[in-house]
Amino acid sequence: MKKVILATAIALSTSSAFAAETAVLKVTGTLTNAACTAELGNGGVIDYGYIHLGELSATANNKIGQKQIPVTINCSAPTKVGFTITDNRSDSNPQLPVDIDTNVNQANKYYTYGVGTTAEGVKIGDYGMWMTDVTADGNTVDAITLNNDWATTAWKKSVVPRSDAYNKMSFATTGTLTPVAITVASFNFVTNLVIRDTATLAITDDTALDGQNTMTLVYL
Repeated sequence: MKKVILATAIALSTSSAFAAETAVLKVTGTLTNAACTAELGNGGVIDYGYIHLGELSATANNKIGQKQIPVTINCSAPTKVGFTITDNRSDSNPQLPVDIDTNVNQANKYYTYGVGTTAEGVKIGDYGMWMTDVTADGNTVDAITLNNDWATTAWKKSVVPRSDAYNKMSFATTGTLTPVAITVASFNFVTNLVIRDTATLAITDDTALDGQNTMTLVYL
């Protein structure tokens, strides 16, 4: 035992002899006058209204359909900005397959969003969400995305934000993959809702859908 301890001590002493005597810590950042805000139309509410259980399937998932809401991002000066989305109801997501833009039958939790539970705790359904009609400063642009574990220059064209804030969405000149500075960007969020079969839901009283997510602006 003593020989092992001695050998370890020698090894540590030997390696420390080659350590640098100085180390540099840098503090970086950017002072800016730019500030951006996001505005959601219709008070930020997508309302599916009354969904009559008697008109739904008791044995299969029910495709309720699409709704949309306009979104505007305003910046006080041209700014490279993006956003993330976080599902505040992810615990209620049953991951039922749903069509998201051109992607059919998507059930990954990080691309779908929960809409609450019944009084008995049954997960009601989920929805997918994507962007359409994307413009910046009056010009049609492409929506682009960057996952948190990708290189900072590895942006890809996409209109689908993840629901776990693991990707940033931004705006690029059509046909390019580099975020552009914008003053005003606008687009629609489209949602597509699916809920469980009514036999599983077993609802006897009015039950409100309770979907909620948070859009957070990020400066690039």
